[in-house]
Amino acid sequence: MVEISKQDWKLYRERVPQWQEHYMEQLTKEYIDLLSSPGNASDHFWELEKRIKQGSD
Repeated sequence: MVEISKQDWKLYRERVPQWQEHYMEQLTKEYIDLLSSPGNASDHFWELEKRIKQGSD
């Protein structure tokens, strides 16, 4: 198994918050698109709930 250097761990810890923020921005845009698309509000709600639950599994 390859050992990870302290420098690599430091870089990883510095970048994780940026990656998380980018991922959350991407999800937010997808949710906005879903919620503002034509159709019934209830359909949008249930689709959004399904996506959120799938992401937490």
